[in-house]
Amino acid sequence: MRNIVIASWLGLSFFLVHSQEQFKDLEFLIGKWQGVESGVAGNGIGFRTYNFDLDDNFIIEKNRSTFPKSEKKPIGEVHRDFGVYSYNSVTSIIVFRQFHVEGFTIVYQLNKTLSVSDKFVFISREIENSPKDWIARSVITKISNDEFIETFEIAMDGVN
Repeated sequence: MRNIVIASWLGLSFFLVHSQEQFKDLEFLIGKWQGVESGVAGNGIGFRTYNFDLDDNFIIEKNRSTFPKSEKKPIGEVHRDFGVYSYNSVTSIIVFRQFHVEGFTIVYQLNKTLSVSDKFVFISREIENSPKDWIARSVITKISNDEFIETFEIAMDGVN
């Protein structure tokens, strides 16, 4: 029994070290960010943090976006979400789970075909609490170690 436990632990250890290497290209995100945001709610300001957690096996993202008053939103709008990046060693894919204050959750996976060294394309594989044929895409484009652009798109007709 002792040999099996040791062998299992060593095998798990290999996968944990291997998964940490998979975040190397996303390490530039680690830290505190502030930036301009625009979308359906208008132009606003966003505050984000990205941190490693649980022995660097996950990246945790927290976001707060604030949009000013408008005709449609007389008190303005505050959007909050948090996300968890993980590495699936079985499929060799980075998975991003994003939880929104509105009550929906998007599970993305990195699309390796569409991604390059400074552009990371995440396509939803599931959106909880939304119509079943919606598809979301989140793209992070690294401009420098101090700047990135993230775009979010949603296809309500299920066409990516």
